[in-house]
Order: sequence, then structure tokens, then C-alpha cells
Amino acid sequence: MTGLDHLKTIAFKKGDVLFEQGDLPKHAYLIQSGLVVISASRGGQEVVIDTLKRGDFVGEMALVDNEPRSATAIAGEATKCVEISKQEIEASLAKADLLTYALVKLLTKRLRKVTERGGND
Repeated sequence: MTGLDHLKTIAFKKGDVLFEQGDLPKHAYLIQSGLVVISASRGGQEVVIDTLKRGDFVGEMALVDNEPRSATAIAGEATKCVEISKQEIEASLAKADLLTYALVKLLTKRLRKVTERGGND
């Protein structure tokens, strides 16, 4: 991946919260090392949805559809991430061709629906 040299790298300790379910989006992260555990409240219980690792994005969905966070992200171990701002995501989408832009928006909308229902589709 190119063009990330200007972006800020953030180090999280095990247990640090990257963001919480319901938060308004400000940043997404590209995981450089470590693990991020994604969980969401379902029926009053916290359910682990996924564990993300090096090369994975976390938090991008809320930046694309401008909705509150659908899950909580917590560092599962010492983790380093590149921070990507909402403005950088919007600028990248603005440069995309119409088909790519429409597909990203559609897939984000569908993923949010599945995530909010608990992922049992």
C-alpha cells in the first residue's frame, strides 16, 4: 500500500479501547502489528464478532456510511495502527470512479445490516 507515509502511527496497549459501540466516527485504523478484538452488545451481553490482525482495517464502516460505531474495538495485545481520518476516507472515495464508489457504499450498508442483526445471516 502506498501513500501512508504521512499518516500517524498509534501504539495501543493490551486492553486499550480504539473506539466504543455507539461512538461517532473520527478515524479508522490499519493494523500494522498486534490484534484488535471486535465486540458488540447483543441482548445485554458482549459478544465477540471478530479478531483482526496485521493488514486488516478497523473502523472504516462508520466513516463510509457516517453512522455511529456498530461495535467496540479493543487491543487484544500490544498493537500498532496507522490512523486514517474521516477526511482521508472521504477524499479517497471522492477520487474513485462511480462504480467503485457505489459498490463501497452498498457493501457497507449491507454489512451494517448483518452486523446489527448479529451476523447470523
